Amino acid sequence: MMLSAQWRALQREAQLAAEQIAAGVTVLGRTNHAQPGLYSQAFFGRSIGLERLGKLILIAHHATENSGNFPSDSDLRQIGHDLRTLLPQYELIGKTVDPTRPYASRPIDSIHQRIEETLSEFAAKSRYYNINYITGGAGKQTDPIATWWDKVASPICERHYSDRQRKKDTARASVMTELLGDHAIVLHHMENGTEINGADAYFGRAGATTVVQKYGRLYTLQIVRWLASILFELSHYGAYQERIEPLLGLSEPFGIFGNDDRYLRNRRAWSIYRL
Repeated sequence: MMLSAQWRALQREAQLAAEQIAAGVTVLGRTNHAQPGLYSQAFFGRSIGLERLGKLILIAHHATENSGNFPSDSDLRQIGHDLRTLLPQYELIGKTVDPTRPYASRPIDSIHQRIEETLSEFAAKSRYYNINYITGGAGKQTDPIATWWDKVASPICERHYSDRQRKKDTARASVMTELLGDHAIVLHHMENGTEINGADAYFGRAGATTVVQKYGRLYTLQIVRWLASILFELSHYGAYQERIEPLLGLSEPFGIFGNDDRYLRNRRAWSIYRL
């Protein structure tokens, strides 16, 4: 069976989007105040991957509604890049397909909304924050790393960082501080720019960071899983009911994201090529 050039193009786009998301959440699971470059990698991977996954949903939906015809370049350009604007559109499309499918409901609690806001702002404005800060360009912007910690990480800690774990982490930090004594000088900055100038604060930050790494990944992937469920329904219907060949298997690269919450929370390394 010879598959068309359109099929190959959509497959490449789907794999690009899925692998960007996979790379983004993998790096997200390693982000910390001492390696701020990892935050930027996580922002780029997730924002690019989510936008491209969304565009695939729009393309597939248009094809199923228009006898296999795809939207034009100008049609897609008019849609823009703002996730906060696009996600409600995807939600409306999702309501037109099987409502009984797994993970059919949009994840929309306060943390999901804040993830959407921070990634949308990064994609639209703050991806050049560092350069713009130095040059004074592009008007007033917020530091994307500080925004992530204030809007997303702090609420995650409030919800998931238990008192018991905090006490254990504080005790561990005290032991490490005592062992180091006066043998080490600590100078780091927290995500919001606050100085960390002591071993106790440095090691005390580790517990909260671990919680944010794990649950930041989970909440992000819950959004991805929901979007992937929409693409699955559209591509399956389009390929098998409407006989639109380029949609055949379009959602397959996103299959890894269809697992349950425990899997999404605990898996650290993600790739659609290394299962």
